[in-house]
Amino acid sequence: MKKYWILTAGVVVVVGTTLLLVMNKDKKETASGGQKTEETVQRTSSGGKIVADQAANTANPKVDIEGTPLNQKASAVVEKQEEMIEDIKKMYKPEWDKVNQIAEKRLTELIAQAQKEYKAKKERNQDVSRLEGKYLTIYNDYEESTKTQVDGIISTMQKEIIEKEIHNNIGDEYFEIYRFQKEKRIAKVVSELKKLS
Repeated sequence: MKKYWILTAGVVVVVGTTLLLVMNKDKKETASGGQKTEETVQRTSSGGKIVADQAANTANPKVDIEGTPLNQKASAVVEKQEEMIEDIKKMYKPEWDKVNQIAEKRLTELIAQAQKEYKAKKERNQDVSRLEGKYLTIYNDYEESTKTQVDGIISTMQKEIIEKEIHNNIGDEYFEIYRFQKEKRIAKVVSELKKLS
């Protein structure tokens, strides 16, 4: 019985080693671009068959059914989406600019009003220590109103992006632009109000 098991184990080792060598040889040929001419059958979404030469697929694996390189198609899709995004940005630019012009105008008017009140109080020897806080509060209300308008524009733009099935979020880009402009306005109003205290 021992001889039977030893003989069986030996046969298994020999057969296993042979299979590994044969499989390894096939892998080396495929990896090094060997000339295999096996055909593979692929199914299209409509259920039809496409017979493709495996050697051709190995040489150019990123080809669609019509033979167009996929990276070329992907580039075309990306370009088309970028064009649509630019069109959306152009469409909302006047509205965006108007919101920022209004914000700048209100800021300029607020600073002028604060300077006028400061001058009048100084002429009458009245307390001017609370002017900065008063006008900062007014400015913060203005900025909240501006932010609401900006959020509305960004939301509408993003809806258009989604409707056109563009996989991009321009809301983040525009929120960063708004944040930068807001910080400039805040720096300006704080600087001007500091001069009045």
